[in-house]
Amino acid sequence: MSIKSTLSSERDTAGLRQRFLASDPGLVRLRLGSRVLLTVALVAGILALAHPWIAFPPSAYGMAMVTAIQGAVAIKDATPSARAVTRAYAVAAAYATVVAITLLNGRTIAVSALFLAVIFVSVYARRFGLRWQAVGMFTFMCFVIAAYLHPQPTDLPGIAVSLVLSSVIAHLIRNFLLPDRPAEDFQRGLEAVDEIVGRLAGRIRRAARNGWSPASRREALDMERRAKDAILICEGYLPVQAEADDPSSRRAATLANDLFDLHLALESALGSALAMPAPGSGKLPEGVAGRLDILAKARREVRRSAAATPAAAFAAGRGTAAQGRVAKGGAGRKRPLDDPFLRQALQVTLASAIAMTGGIFLSPDRWFWAVLTAFLVFTNTQSRGETAIRGLERAAGTALGIAVGMGLAVLVSGALWPTILIVAISLFLAFYLLTLSYSALTFFMTVAISLVYGLIGTFTPELLVLRLEETVIGAAAGIFVSFFVLPRSTSSQTRQAVDRFMQTLDQLLETAAALQPGDNEARLLVRARQLDRAHADIRDAVGPLQSAWTFGAGQAGVRRALMRLNAIVHASHVLVRRFAATPPTDSERERLLAIRARIAALAEHGCNFFGRSEAAEMPEAQDGDGSASSESVEMALRLISHVLAQADPERQARGRT
Repeated sequence: MSIKSTLSSERDTAGLRQRFLASDPGLVRLRLGSRVLLTVALVAGILALAHPWIAFPPSAYGMAMVTAIQGAVAIKDATPSARAVTRAYAVAAAYATVVAITLLNGRTIAVSALFLAVIFVSVYARRFGLRWQAVGMFTFMCFVIAAYLHPQPTDLPGIAVSLVLSSVIAHLIRNFLLPDRPAEDFQRGLEAVDEIVGRLAGRIRRAARNGWSPASRREALDMERRAKDAILICEGYLPVQAEADDPSSRRAATLANDLFDLHLALESALGSALAMPAPGSGKLPEGVAGRLDILAKARREVRRSAAATPAAAFAAGRGTAAQGRVAKGGAGRKRPLDDPFLRQALQVTLASAIAMTGGIFLSPDRWFWAVLTAFLVFTNTQSRGETAIRGLERAAGTALGIAVGMGLAVLVSGALWPTILIVAISLFLAFYLLTLSYSALTFFMTVAISLVYGLIGTFTPELLVLRLEETVIGAAAGIFVSFFVLPRSTSSQTRQAVDRFMQTLDQLLETAAALQPGDNEARLLVRARQLDRAHADIRDAVGPLQSAWTFGAGQAGVRRALMRLNAIVHASHVLVRRFAATPPTDSERERLLAIRARIAALAEHGCNFFGRSEAAEMPEAQDGDGSASSESVEMALRLISHVLAQADPERQARGRT
């Protein structure tokens, strides 16, 4: 092989690696899928090897598999010791529930009442944090297995051993075989950032010369969103504290500043390119070229700072903390039903009761599928729109998974090793894609379950069709309750997210206005991070309005709102970078206070970022001094004022007349 072809092959390999890292910053999804697969494989293997000496009951196998998955996915505490405590609580609660249902075996009404009580407590436990959310999931899933397999009192010792074994293996894999390595994870995340930013810079250059097509514009905006998400993941590993004085923390603070500059330079370069007039000569416009040079400089500074930052500066567990979302409690609640945790606990319990009734009517033996669906469609949802889409995705994923699963089950005809291989691949892909697509999770889990049925000799097309019917019953029950019992609309959820965004913006401006020479700039960067998270919460809240299931209804207003909010966030980043270096002048403080007064007025009379407004002149960008932070403070202040004026309902009313 020639040297030229060898170098070409190495470049191709490096390119594939960079694209893979860009698709999964920090390899968070790869690690999650690998943990689930390895945990399940080791638990199943040890139980199988022990079978000649210890005959575990079927219920022990079922609970071991379920808790192996939950042990890899649901335990999200930051430290190994905290995770061990959570696992102990989860095993104890799950086993107590299994003992209770075993002692009540045959008493249908008592078992049903206990099941609904377990569901209520499991959901309400989310109010006390991620630990108790995990304990609730363990308890519920073990109850489902026990309700299906009907363990006998003689099975309880084997079940206890299987639960402890599963928990120990999950803990060992999580902390020793596949642990979080924050310094390495940060570097991988940074490689993802660099790859995405580099590709976006190339896209901007091509578009600046040849013009934007609708497809290239959408692609660029999507790449910008992914780059920002990757930057946020990287920032999550940097515990920048206002009072930190040790060298590692100072290095981390410097790196956080440089990441912020990169974030700002990225926004500026893309914004400049999208705002340029139609290209004429095919040459790169001078303004865009200047912004791209600033972006390239920011990339180099981030690389240099990252290389100089010691491993001790990175915080374990911070990069994945955002994976689990727990419903936010509202401040100042006056009625018990205003508590989102109590409201959702009541909703899930009622939906499960309806699903249980319909499921038993359809099949006295397989009704738990309906209850499982009714419970899971409410997981990590905060509005009826999210719940409805989750239910539709689960039904669609189940239907497609059954079709594919039946075909594969017939193809492998119960052969052991092909079945194990396909089940392993399906299990890995289900959780590798978990954060991207709930439909994909449901699809691959259904394929795996179909093949397991074929392996143990209980596979029939009628059984899988029954599973689909039970799933539809559970999804319908969840959607019905979310819409008609204590409903929380997507628009209400979005309004609350916007209110939090405006409060965070006000706090950022307050911090900026109070800055004096010599003050620690980290406080302002923390406010900027908080604003970015509040902005991400709005994107999450409007997610149902952008789903394919809405068939485009209302998406124009959503796009309008997101563009306005993007403008505010970018202008705020400009202010943060400028004021972190130089405190505001007296006139700039007055402008900041005026914007805060406008925010207060909008809070009193309402604001609407989604509506059309009367035309208003946009501020012109002024030339900077060549740095990522040099955009005109005047322009940023005018831009924020302009967007807030556009969100004024009175201005929108005048625009409609």
